[in-house]
Amino acid sequence: MSGRLKRRECEMSEQGLERWYVVQAKPRQELRAQANLENQGIEAALPMITLERIRRGKRTKVREPLFPGYIFVKLSNYADKFYKIRSTFGVSKVLQFGTSPAQISGELVQNLLALDGDSPEIKELQRHAVPQVGDKVHILEGPFKGLIAEIIKLDGESRCIVLLDFLHKQVRAGFDLTEVQR
Repeated sequence: MSGRLKRRECEMSEQGLERWYVVQAKPRQELRAQANLENQGIEAALPMITLERIRRGKRTKVREPLFPGYIFVKLSNYADKFYKIRSTFGVSKVLQFGTSPAQISGELVQNLLALDGDSPEIKELQRHAVPQVGDKVHILEGPFKGLIAEIIKLDGESRCIVLLDFLHKQVRAGFDLTEVQR
């Protein structure tokens, strides 16, 4: 799609013909909600991101929602579709500010959908998603709180083995990834 066409589409959206609204999906049901909304003829956008995760001890690339739990829907007449959206399988509610539904610009939605793994922002997110062997980390909790350690092994999906200096000796210890920070 050309940039001019996208811009025109966004301008039409801003003029009131069609607007983008934010829908909250049920936990881990964003794809189901998106498919069910689209089956009803409602345009639904779910920006995705590719991240490296550790699954069964192996590093794999997975596609996940950029904003877990949220989908964007494009509607020309919100009042007519409100109950249809609300009763869709996978949808929890339409996000509202007071009594008004949450709206976002069409340009923002297009920019979010255009994001890919080559942008510097996404690469930075990916770099911080999973720590690497050799990374220096700060211990956040427990008896070693405040010490600096080096990750020597990733142990499963959510744990790591670190090497830290404690009482002039190098000690191996296991931590949950939530207990360490780069």
